[in-house]
Amino acid sequence: MRSMTGYGSGRADAPAARLTVEVRGVNQRFLDVKVAAPREYAAWESELRARVRAQAERGRIELTVTRIPVAAKRRYRVAAQRELARAYVAEARALGRTLGMAGPPTLADVLRLPELLQVSERPPELGAELSALRRAVATALAVFDRERRREGGHLARDMRQRTTALVRTVARIRRRLPQALAALRERVHERVARLLGGIDVDRDRVVHEVVALSERGDITEELVRLDSHLAALAAAVRERGPVGKRIEFLLQEVHREFNTIGSKTADLTIGELVLAAKGEVEKLREQVQNIE
Repeated sequence: MRSMTGYGSGRADAPAARLTVEVRGVNQRFLDVKVAAPREYAAWESELRARVRAQAERGRIELTVTRIPVAAKRRYRVAAQRELARAYVAEARALGRTLGMAGPPTLADVLRLPELLQVSERPPELGAELSALRRAVATALAVFDRERRREGGHLARDMRQRTTALVRTVARIRRRLPQALAALRERVHERVARLLGGIDVDRDRVVHEVVALSERGDITEELVRLDSHLAALAAAVRERGPVGKRIEFLLQEVHREFNTIGSKTADLTIGELVLAAKGEVEKLREQVQNIE
């Protein structure tokens, strides 16, 4: 069992840059993968998404790539604006003649002129960075998966304990059921007797109606279905793969059966057990929101 929340990071060095990859996961009903990478890596984003999808089936997962160039490996291009330089020099010479100042401008004078040189950084050779990116992603995803399994283990232990508590509650309800049915029949008999008073009616008909009313309070079928659902829930909690959606469905069915039991029985003890069971089911529902 794995949690949907987790964090992992990985680093790798390429000839011209240091790469850092971070992976974060939070709860979400379906899988949603977001990739934030330098624009130089835009062609590789589909591969990054595929790597995440191969490892996760639910959750909102963000993969962030940071690229820090190595200063010593950065390459630059310097371009002189030749026409601008010629215009500067021509105007400087004309100004010198006008002012009666001898001597042409030197190269050092020209190089100090604004906007004469344009500096741009050459794009890196990205082919060598793909393998480094893959290594960093693999490390980050491995740490991310390990964290999700660690938290998933804690969740699984808690869910196993709560599932066991539900099984015990069902067993207590089953043990209480004969007393509850006997008490129900007695109450029905007393009520019928009060209503009829001294009226002469068919006794067999009265018995039939009493039995029918008593059967409406019989929760044996619901208990049988609960046994089945809880057995499936216990098995799902022990599985290693993605089980969140299946557990959600089973908890929905378990909750429905407890609701039916609560509505069919008037026994105080069973009612209290049902309330306690529904509390455990709600806690399980909260936990399953974190499970892949």
